[in-house]
Amino acid sequence: MRLPLLALMVPAICLAQTPAQPRLVLEEPHFDFGRIGPSAVVTHRFKASNAGNAPLTITQLKPSCGCTSTLVGQSTLAPGESTQLEVTFNATGHRGMNRSAVEVDSDDPTNPVQSLNFEAEVMQDVDPVAQEVRFDDLRPRDRRKVSVKLTSQTGQPVHVVSADLSEAPWLGVTTLEEGNDVHVEFELVSQQLPPGKLSRVDTVALHLVNPNPSVVQLRVLWKRRDPVQVSPARVTWAAAAGAELRAALTLKNPEHKPFRILSARTSNPLIQVAGIAPKGAVVQKLQVLLSKDAKPGDYNEKAFLTLDLPGKPELEIRVLASLR
Repeated sequence: MRLPLLALMVPAICLAQTPAQPRLVLEEPHFDFGRIGPSAVVTHRFKASNAGNAPLTITQLKPSCGCTSTLVGQSTLAPGESTQLEVTFNATGHRGMNRSAVEVDSDDPTNPVQSLNFEAEVMQDVDPVAQEVRFDDLRPRDRRKVSVKLTSQTGQPVHVVSADLSEAPWLGVTTLEEGNDVHVEFELVSQQLPPGKLSRVDTVALHLVNPNPSVVQLRVLWKRRDPVQVSPARVTWAAAAGAELRAALTLKNPEHKPFRILSARTSNPLIQVAGIAPKGAVVQKLQVLLSKDAKPGDYNEKAFLTLDLPGKPELEIRVLASLR
């Protein structure tokens, strides 16, 4: 008869020894602000409760980028008490879908760190169909046009007041209104591009009214056609060590203009460039050599050719070898 009595007493003793603990509960820890304007400041209060059987202390709130957080009410909660955690999101400088979180630190021994999450879709008064304009493979006498559509999100017409082209005088801008939207056409003149540069990214600020003054910034990326076409794009060998290796290399000017190779150097003395002609030509044929003294192993080197072409003073070619 003693054994059943002991069996009943053991759980009772264990229960008596269980310490009182706080427990933080965040009710509905996710909130969706929905669609908001580009300059909106929105606020939401989350409810936090102590579902434990000991006092709970909220020690810190750590917001991520784009929001601020405030504890409304007391930081220490008795069992069963609640408080509110206020989160504010400022949409200025944001666009599209934004998701952020606030870390809530407390003395809850089981879950000392919990998160409040929110999301908001920031709608612009004017939404560009594309954020950048590209002009690729430009030739010396090219004159190209690319257009971007600016779509009204307010139901009111978009008006482009001006375009800041001070940093990109080789660009021109014209506009064509279509209902509430507007097409912005960029024209680029290759002959006006800065000499010696093959590519660049320009930022153009469009000053708009719809219905309030605003600025839309677009990136304009342009790239000249490379004045030298290299074949192959890189030199590679996979062979046994102990023998000299050779690879043909062809350089061509796509505009059919003669050019000269002034000099050549390599990152490893075991690699040489041969066949440099003293005269200019539209096509230059070279050979890249790997010495027979190269030991087994992997090589990742470069050859550098100095040219007399405007915009391409030096050409870099990768040279790879795997010798066994």
